Amino acid sequence: MVTAPVQLTDLIVTVAQEHADVLGRLAAAVELSAQLDELGDHLIGHFVDEARRAGASWTEIGESIGVTKQAAQKRFVPRESPDLKPNFDRYTDRARRVVVLARHHARFSERIGTEHLLLGLMDESGGLGAKTIAKLEAAEGTTRLATLNALDHTSRERPDPQPFSADCKKALELSVREALRLGHTFVGTEHVLLGLLSEEDCTAAKVMATTGITKAAAEAYVVAEFERAVNAPR
Repeated sequence: MVTAPVQLTDLIVTVAQEHADVLGRLAAAVELSAQLDELGDHLIGHFVDEARRAGASWTEIGESIGVTKQAAQKRFVPRESPDLKPNFDRYTDRARRVVVLARHHARFSERIGTEHLLLGLMDESGGLGAKTIAKLEAAEGTTRLATLNALDHTSRERPDPQPFSADCKKALELSVREALRLGHTFVGTEHVLLGLLSEEDCTAAKVMATTGITKAAAEAYVVAEFERAVNAPR
């Protein structure tokens, strides 16, 4: 039996200290409960991904979490569709614009892929994601050029609604997981970058591997930038 690192008493004290009135505490408790549910989902998702990388079958994973193989796949395998999960409530304006720009880059494609998301990320040049790419790439502009070379240049009719590829949906899901792992309450362009790099087999991650951008280096730079911003004189 795993002992929970967070105790109920700790959560009660946290809510009580931040809110004086009982209804404010109740509303805060509901919000915190939703956050804990999301953390739980990503905690399970993290170890499902780990089990898959280690060679575990979906049948074995389903048995471990008490569901069928089909139910495990339905819950944890992203499928190509126009619907996104999670939603964009916690995304910053810049991160949302990245998705809009990705749609623009995919206007002649059947689906929105990670390569389109990476182009949108670089287009949002004021974001930390684009700045991290510019800092880490082997030479200026090499990541954009490599991404453009990786595109399928065959013009196709765009379906309506246009689906996100399974890899793109997974990368966006991992963006939220990266934000939660770093203790951030928002999803910014830097988290989108880390999400793309976490989906190692996707086109965007492979492109960045050729231009010298690794997840470890990107995370180190992002964390250092946050620390610099926090410690900057005001």
